[in-house]
This record gives sequence, structure tokens and C-alpha cells, in this order.
Amino acid sequence: MLIIPLPEGKDLLSIASKPTGMRRWLRLLAAVMLAAGAALLLLPSGTAAAATTKVSVLQQSWFWQNAYEQANPPVAQTPPATEPSGVPDGDLAVAYTGNADKSSSKMTALSFDVSSVTSGSSVEAFTFSLVLDSAPAATSFDAASAAIVACQPTRSWPAVLGGDYTDQPTVSCAHKVTPTVSGSAYTFKIPAIAQGWVDDQNLGVAILADPDSAAAPFQLVFSSARDVKADISYAPAVTGSGSSSSGSAGASTGAVTPPTGTGSGSGAASGPVDVSVPPATTNQPVAAPVVAAGQPAAAPAARPVAAAKTAPSIPTKAFWAAGLVLGAVLLLASLVLGDPTPVAPTAAGSRLDQVLRTRRTATETP
Repeated sequence: MLIIPLPEGKDLLSIASKPTGMRRWLRLLAAVMLAAGAALLLLPSGTAAAATTKVSVLQQSWFWQNAYEQANPPVAQTPPATEPSGVPDGDLAVAYTGNADKSSSKMTALSFDVSSVTSGSSVEAFTFSLVLDSAPAATSFDAASAAIVACQPTRSWPAVLGGDYTDQPTVSCAHKVTPTVSGSAYTFKIPAIAQGWVDDQNLGVAILADPDSAAAPFQLVFSSARDVKADISYAPAVTGSGSSSSGSAGASTGAVTPPTGTGSGSGAASGPVDVSVPPATTNQPVAAPVVAAGQPAAAPAARPVAAAKTAPSIPTKAFWAAGLVLGAVLLLASLVLGDPTPVAPTAAGSRLDQVLRTRRTATETP
């Protein structure tokens, strides 16, 4: 057997026992993989993905308080023939004439079809855009200084174009939303208002002069509802939904209830375009049904119950990814993290080596 001696410190055992740069990098990689595995294990699972979809306008209106009505409130009058609105047929408008009470002389109201959003969903974003009409008949002025906001209506409203201001909805501007203006496009982000459509009755949104900051008179004439762009992003409810109450039913159908009266404006449409939400009923005692003699009483009608959903028993992708990472960490740790203890060779060697060296020295001595 041929034995080749190696220089001191060049054998594999000595190399493995020295902390080289490569070993430090491997240790750092193991630490990173361990942290990644722990993070994957802590990731939440089973969350519903957000859905984004386009929505269409369900109902449109704009209301007008003309100059004669402003001078003779609160009697509703038909706009005089000498007072044109400056709003082409089918368009929408917002205007302010400098009223002392900061009220709008023209207000626009829109409702959107959110029937595809299930009850209990969480609205993450709702955006809609109005575009100024560039036609010569559309009279817009002082658009640069116009201060408009989107507010939440507090009652229903009819589908009329150029309707009288007495039919316009009352609004709550406690959480008003100002638009982002880009050229002729006015974009509103109203997720909080849209959440109310899902949780309660869909009363739409009102666009009007800012009751806090409107100063100089202005008028903005927007293109019709066909040019309105709207998108909604929502997280569906995790559990199945059962039968909805009267309030949520109105939200799911996207209905807007018109009031009893109708507008007297010149551009009034034919009427409401959607079904009405049934009015609230009073708590009146109801007489028990009379059952004829000898006839069994009818069993109460079964009420639908939401289907129960069991949690999936199959581990998630994050679980398997974390398992793979942790397995790789253990394998890497078994290879590089444990430094072998080098065995130092004895200085004198074995007894056989000492005997052979003694005899060779004796034979070579003269």
C-alpha cells in the first residue's frame, strides 16, 4: 500500500476544521432559509381573494333650482322659457350660483348596480368617473374654481333629468369625498358610501357643490351616464349568507325608491327605472288564522337556512412550502453546521514505527 504524505495543514480534516468564507456564506443561507420557513408557517390561510368588476349606472338624475325659485322660495315653479339650463338632453350637471346657504342650484344623483356583490362582502374600493361634455350646447364655466364633492343621500329620489329641486334627496356630507381632476375627467373614490349599499339600502351617491368651500359661481355639465366609468373591488363573505333582511334586500338589488311626488322640470324622464323598496311596516297585531273544525293546523313554512361550510382538511400551499424550506434547512445544517473535531496526529508515532526506525538506524550506523 502506497502512502503519500501531505504537507501539514493540507489534509481534508484540517481544511474542514477551518472557518472559511464559503462556510460562513452557507451558515448565512441556512439562517435565511430558516427565517423564510417560519414566515411561511405564520402566513394566514383561507382568506378570500378580492374580486374586481365593472358596474353600470342603474339610475341617473339631476335636479335644478332655477333663478325664479331662488328668488321665490320655497314654491316650486316651472323654469321660465327665458332661463335655459345649459344642459343638453341626457347630460348631468352640478352648479352653484352663490346662494347664501351654500346650496347647489344643480345637483346630480347616481345609483350603481351592485347586485353582483353578495351580502356581507367587504368593499375595498369603489371608483367612478364623470367626464365634462365638450359639446357647444353644454354650458360649463369656471371649472377651474369649481368645488364639488360626493356625499351620501339620506333618502330615495326619482329618476328625472332636470327635475325640480324639491324632489332632490337630502344628503349627509359628514364624510364628503373630493374628486381627483385630470383634464375633463372627475374621479371619485367612495368605498365607504358603497359599503352602505351592500350592508343597507342602495341610495346611490349625490354630486353637488361643496357646502363648506364653494365660493364663486360655477357650472359643470357632464356627459350622460353612458360615459360614466365605475369599478368595484370587494372581498366576498367567507361564510355562506342566509336570507337577507328588508334592508339588505334593497342593497342586493341595487334599487332606489322614488318619492311619491314627481319633478316638474322641463327635462324630466318618464319615471323611475327600478323597482321600489317596500315601505316599512308598523308593528300591528296580526289576528291568528282561523282553522276549520276537523282540519289539522297547517305546519309553519320552513325557512331557508344557510348551508354550512366545513373548513378544508387539506394543508395549504404555504404549509407545504414551509415544510420544504425547513427540510432543506435541516439537510443543510447536517452537512455544514457541525464542525468535525480534527484528530491531532501523535508526535512520536506508533510503537511499530518506533521499532522500525530504531533497527534502521542501527543497521546504517558503521
